[in-house]
Amino acid sequence: MKKKTGKAYFNELWDHMVAYLDSFLKGGDQEKLHQFRLQVKKLRALLLLFDNAQPKNKLSKDFKPVKMIFKQGGIIREAYIHLQLSANYGLKNEEFILSQVNAMEQGINGFKANTKKNLKTIKTVHGQLENKLGAIDDDSISEFYKTLLEQIAAGLVAAQFDDRLHTCRTQIKTLLYNRKIAARALDGKINIDNQYLDKLQGRIGDWHDNTLAMELFSVQEDVDKAIIARIKKEDTRLKKSINTLVHDFWKKAVLTEDVLNNGHAANVWV
Repeated sequence: MKKKTGKAYFNELWDHMVAYLDSFLKGGDQEKLHQFRLQVKKLRALLLLFDNAQPKNKLSKDFKPVKMIFKQGGIIREAYIHLQLSANYGLKNEEFILSQVNAMEQGINGFKANTKKNLKTIKTVHGQLENKLGAIDDDSISEFYKTLLEQIAAGLVAAQFDDRLHTCRTQIKTLLYNRKIAARALDGKINIDNQYLDKLQGRIGDWHDNTLAMELFSVQEDVDKAIIARIKKEDTRLKKSINTLVHDFWKKAVLTEDVLNNGHAANVWV
C-alpha cells in the first residue's frame, strides 16, 4: 500500500469521525454518536495495521487522546443502550429508567462542555499521526491478517462465553474494518469470507447484548419472571448458533481456490 493511498484513507475516516462528532454535538442524535465511535474503531484498526508494519512509530499509542473522547461518549451510549434494552424487554422499573435518563443527560452535558478541548485534541492528534504514516509492504498486510486469523482461531477454541469471546469479536472487526484498504494486498494470498466473519461477529455481539440485559435486569426489583425467562431462552439460542458458526473457523473464514472456482467469490471483499 502506497503512502499516498494509506494517508488518503486515513483522512477519509478522520473526516467522517469529525463530521459525526460535530453533528452529534449540534443535534444530540444518538446515531451520530454511534457513528462517531464507529469511525474511532475503524481508525484504531487502521493504525494497528500501520503499527504492525512500522512498529517504531506506535501510532496506536499516539491515538489514545482520541480514544479518551471515545470513552466519554461511551458513558452516554451505555445509558442509552440500557434504555433501549428496557424498552425492548418491557421493563417497568421507573426508578431505573429515570436514573438512566439522568445519566444520559448528564453525560451529554459534560461531553458538550468539553467540546472546545476535545476538538483541539482531535486536531492535534491528526497532525501528529498524519506525519508518521508511511507505505506498507503488501507482505506485511497479508502477514497481519494471517496472524490475527490464527489468534482468533485459537481464541475461539478457548473461549467459554466470557470476555475472551468479546476479544475475538474485536479482532474479527479489525479485519473487517481494514478490508477496503487491504483488499489489493491480499488478492491471491488470503481470500477472506467477509460475509461469514460479519455474521459471526454480529452473533457474538447479540450474545453480548443479551448477557448485558441479563446482568442488568437480574438485579432489579420486581422484574417480571417472563422477562428473565425470555432472556435465558435467547441466551441458549445464541450460544448454540455461535458454537455452530465457530466450528471449523479457519475453513469458513478463508475461502479456498476450490470454493472460489465454484462460484462463491461474491463473498470476498464486499
